[in-house]
Amino acid sequence: MLVVFPIGFDEKFIVRALVRKREDVNGLEPGDKLLAIVPESYHKEQRTANAISSIKNIASPIIGEEHFVILEVPLNGEELVVRIIQAIRDNLTNDRLVLAVLSGGMRPLIVSTLLALLSIQDVRIIVESDFENLSGHISLELESFLAPSNRRWVRIICGLLGGKSVRKISEELGVSPATISNELKEMAKYYLVKAEKPDGRAPKYRATKAGKLYLKIKGEECYED
Repeated sequence: MLVVFPIGFDEKFIVRALVRKREDVNGLEPGDKLLAIVPESYHKEQRTANAISSIKNIASPIIGEEHFVILEVPLNGEELVVRIIQAIRDNLTNDRLVLAVLSGGMRPLIVSTLLALLSIQDVRIIVESDFENLSGHISLELESFLAPSNRRWVRIICGLLGGKSVRKISEELGVSPATISNELKEMAKYYLVKAEKPDGRAPKYRATKAGKLYLKIKGEECYED
């Protein structure tokens, strides 16, 4: 997992995200990387330097100091976004999972980080942000918002949620199982479904949290025929 975060004067939001337990994503583990995004010459702001130092002290024993990357960016719009895009691509981990913690730092850095994430393809991106009073947080799968509207995809997700097989779904949609399998592969690129291979056989798919969110975003509900 690559954890991306703009950072300002306070590290508490970042630390909370690093130790947070999720449905299928644990907190920080060996093999993960951290990408801290800061404005150029951040050293001049002692509070920012202290915040980075605190996070590094917590994370380095787990991931290694070499996996803690500090990206200094110019505050000039286009170049800012481009630099973040390149840094994310350069530091992607093998699982191609990005956790973006957008809870702190300068507002232009938060906006630029989100815009950069929108351009990254074939990567699972979880966007999180804590409420300032620490009463809770939001956690959303970005790919749910980027996936194209597709009625067939909606019915496939509904079928999977209903426990139906690929063959049963293909019969209901009046297409071949191969067609549904190809659709599932495309849907998997947006992490709407996940392939599982029991006993090395043909993959069996299940709808993901992102797939369920996709239905809500598109204003769709599952109905029995």
